[in-house]
Order: sequence, then C-alpha cells, then structure tokens
Amino acid sequence: MIDSTYPDRDKALDTAKQLYAEKQFEGVKVVKDNYDEAANQSKEIVIYDTTRPVTERRPPGKEAPRPAAAAKKDVDFKNKKRQGSAQAEMSIFLRSIIWLFIILVAGIGVIWMLFTFTDFLAGVGVVR
Repeated sequence: MIDSTYPDRDKALDTAKQLYAEKQFEGVKVVKDNYDEAANQSKEIVIYDTTRPVTERRPPGKEAPRPAAAAKKDVDFKNKKRQGSAQAEMSIFLRSIIWLFIILVAGIGVIWMLFTFTDFLAGVGVVR
C-alpha cells in the first residue's frame, strides 16, 4: 500500500494511472478528502478506483476436508489402472533382477579380463 498526498487533483489522477499501468499493483484508488475545520469533520470521496471488490476468501490450507478414500480415487498417475498393480510390481521386480544379473556378469568379465591381461604381461616379461 502506498499512501501519497497531492494538492492537485489532476496530478493525483495522473500518478495513479501511471502506477496502475506499471502492473506492479493490483489496484489503485484516489480519494479526495474534504476537511471542515468548523465542524471538525472530514469527508472522503473516491474519485478514481481500479481495485476489485473484496470477495470472501478462505485462508490457504483451509479447504473443506475430503475423505482419504475419495482423495486416493482421484489420483491416477500416468493413466495406470489399479487392477494390474500386482502384475506391474512383478514386472518391475523382474527387470531389476535382470539388470542386477547383467551388472554382475559385466563385473566378473572385467575382473577376468584384468587377470588375463596381467597373465599376458607376465608372459611377455613386463610384470613378474
């Protein structure tokens, strides 16, 4: 909220329009204040207003509670059906076992190649 006082009405309106055009503020309001010294009263008149009417808003996180079962039914990741979940879990398990087997075989192969290479180097006389 920015609060400014301008003695000139036109200057106040121009400034308000410029501020609103910058899109940094949700709304701008120019209020004319008439003060009656004799009655010691003030009267305010809105002469320019771009603010939206205030609507009732719920504070964040104060949504109406939903039952947990209903919330789970709404979630559908990648359009997978819940009926085939056991089959999908078995498929994932089998894929992971296959990958572990491939890694194991590759590791044993690398170790075998190192032993073979060192035997070759020992035969040539590079390594004792």
